Amino acid sequence: MRALSQDLRNKISAAVAAARSARPINVVAIAEEIQNRNLHENVAFEDILSCVLDIAQCTGEPILFERRPSTAEGAEINGRATRYAGSIDN
Repeated sequence: MRALSQDLRNKISAAVAAARSARPINVVAIAEEIQNRNLHENVAFEDILSCVLDIAQCTGEPILFERRPSTAEGAEINGRATRYAGSIDN
């Protein structure tokens, strides 16, 4: 794992602290948001996610691992309708 800058770690800590009020803490969504807002840091998503998870675990709050949808709910992928969680509807 690449060492994260102090500034990036501070942003991650602040994001996790803010997310505590909206239980559970969605670590994947936080990591995606942090990465997208800090592209200049050029840090792998997995490294950011690992740090977010470490900090979130220290809170004692429930943790959620769920990606935000990249397309609108009910979008079609390969001609099949999908739900938010990415499962395929028949």
